[in-house]
Amino acid sequence: MTHATAPERHSAVHDTVLGAIGNTPIVRLNRVTEDVDAEVYAKLEFTNPAGSVKDRIGFWLIEDAERRGVLRPGGLVVEGTGGNTGIGLAMAAAVKGYQCVCTVPDKMSEGKIKTLRAFGAEVVVTPTVPPEDSRNYCNEARRIAAREPNAVYIDQYNNLANREYHYLHTGPEIARQLPDVDVLVAGLGTGGTLCGTGKFLKEHRPGLRVIGVDPVGSILYDAYKHGRRVPPAPYLIEGIGKDCVPANIDFDLIDDVVQVADRESFAMTRRILKQEGIFAGVSSGSVTVGALRWIVEGDSDLAGKKVLVIFPDSGSRYVSKVYDDEWMSANGLLDDEPNGGVARS
Repeated sequence: MTHATAPERHSAVHDTVLGAIGNTPIVRLNRVTEDVDAEVYAKLEFTNPAGSVKDRIGFWLIEDAERRGVLRPGGLVVEGTGGNTGIGLAMAAAVKGYQCVCTVPDKMSEGKIKTLRAFGAEVVVTPTVPPEDSRNYCNEARRIAAREPNAVYIDQYNNLANREYHYLHTGPEIARQLPDVDVLVAGLGTGGTLCGTGKFLKEHRPGLRVIGVDPVGSILYDAYKHGRRVPPAPYLIEGIGKDCVPANIDFDLIDDVVQVADRESFAMTRRILKQEGIFAGVSSGSVTVGALRWIVEGDSDLAGKKVLVIFPDSGSRYVSKVYDDEWMSANGLLDDEPNGGVARS
């Protein structure tokens, strides 16, 4: 295990922007959750300095590479990313004086790509293809890191320092803020946030449930529920879901996985802004739909229980998508139901 020290916000003044990472606020959701008896709270990870939960692991994975001796001064940080991890890495690389190259699948929002470039990262856009295809964004990142001198492939999906950060820091942070939390809900992507945070909270609060949310088209729901690999299919939700099972996912730590669709996720994201005033990204809509479905259809009495959902990033990265009526209409996602109701599976 690595032993880097995570930044804390105990002071109002920090030596660098990396010191402002973490201690993100938790707020109660009220109007979008009025049909359930549980108390539902959201942890607003978009208040991190570069705008997402992935800021937490950006600096951490770079420092892990430094400690292992695979990244030296003046080196090149390379990663295959859905956008947010790349932005977190690019921020940390700027502070530490590294170059950064990010490979991204072509379904990523233009806002994320422009943000990466604004931070100084070189962006290589690849086709959205399965991991066994040589053109896959992670395969391209591996090739770049292999051919460049003093370069390291970060590998957020399989580098267990990802999960370690959340065990050491995000979990204790939540325990301080909401010590009586009963259920943790987060999207499944790398698995680091859900499994690292969930492991810590389960050790310190017996009975806590850990729930993953996975888009229709990702393979993780079937891998968890049925132990089988199904062919991946296209989906529009960004930041969660996967076409393989990353090493950071530990299914033994997870109590259930809920599947959500594009349409209901995009509708809920817009509803969260209109009814809660929270300008969140699409995966925040996904985890809210998943949490509400699990509460309604689950086998437990959750009246008065505290359910915490992780909102990974800001709506500012999706203004050309979920908050654009023309794009939504062109993709068949404008919801006929004014309140963006939760569709039943």
